[in-house]
Amino acid sequence: MKRTALILILMAAACGGKKSEPAKPETGTTEQPVTTEPATPATPAEPAAPAEPAKPAEPDPAVVAAAALAEQYEAGKKVYTDKGCAKCHGDKGEGNKKNPAVMGEKALPEKAAKTAKLRKGVAFKTAADVLGFVKAKMPAGKEAGTLTDDEAAAVTAWILSENKVKVEKKLDATNAAAINLR
Repeated sequence: MKRTALILILMAAACGGKKSEPAKPETGTTEQPVTTEPATPATPAEPAAPAEPAKPAEPDPAVVAAAALAEQYEAGKKVYTDKGCAKCHGDKGEGNKKNPAVMGEKALPEKAAKTAKLRKGVAFKTAADVLGFVKAKMPAGKEAGTLTDDEAAAVTAWILSENKVKVEKKLDATNAAAINLR
C-alpha cells in the first residue's frame, strides 16, 4: 500500500499537482482557445414554398381574332381558285358579260341586275345575304350547294375584304348578319 501511495505522490508531483486547464494563447497571437462545450446545432432553414409554374400570358383576343381572320382570307383565296370561281367571275373577280363581278366597283350590288338568273330577287345588304347565296348557289351548275360551311364562309370573307367591307373577326353564320355591306 505504501508503494501505491508513493506512486501516486510521484505522479502528482510530475504533473505539478494541479488540475489541467486549457492552454491560453500567447499575447499577440490569433489563436482561439479550444473549448470543450458541445456545438449548438444549426437551426434548419424553413423549406422554401414550392414555386408555382409560370402561367403563359393570355393572348390578346384582338390578335387572336385577327390571326383567325387572316387564315380565313387565305383559305378563301384557295377556295376561289380550287372550286372554279375564277372560271366564271375572272381571276380578279372582275366578272364578264355572262357572270357578275364579285370584286371591284360593280361587285355585290344591293339589288341584282335585271338580267340576273341565279340571284333574282336576292338583295345583298349584309354579309349573311352573300354567305347564304354563296352556300346555296355556288359553284353554279351541278355543283351548286356543295361548298362546306367553312369554304363558303372563307370565300365570302375574302371577297368582302377585297371589296373593303369591314370584317373584324372570322366570318360565320352567327356573326355575318351584323356586317353591313354599305
